[in-house]
Amino acid sequence: MRKIDANIVLRYVLNDHEELSPKAKEIVDNNIVEVPIEVLCEAVFVLHGHYEVNRPEIHAKLTEFFENTNSILPRRDAVLKGLEYFGKTSLDFVDCILAGYYELEQTQIDTFDRKLQKFINKISNAADS
Repeated sequence: MRKIDANIVLRYVLNDHEELSPKAKEIVDNNIVEVPIEVLCEAVFVLHGHYEVNRPEIHAKLTEFFENTNSILPRRDAVLKGLEYFGKTSLDFVDCILAGYYELEQTQIDTFDRKLQKFINKISNAADS
């Protein structure tokens, strides 16, 4: 198993570099690769901030990456739920991951962030319904 960095993820999902994108594809397609959560956060940040990819498209591209590759993502279900929330809300990606932990792992989230707390309350109220 190999760990990959954000550059490999970006070149793979964007397929935008004549030399590096095929190398990234070869690495990902021919190995079991782990994408640390920190790497995913960096990839989301770069896609959104530098490449100006919209949130729903980031969700779609990265979810497709994890569904169609031999990739390992720690706490996969909760992090992918966070990626889904990122595509639907204006929350920061890390806050979306925390909301994913709250919903899927029943983890108590303590925060002073009013926007995150409001979203967690919304998740809680939906679960109670």
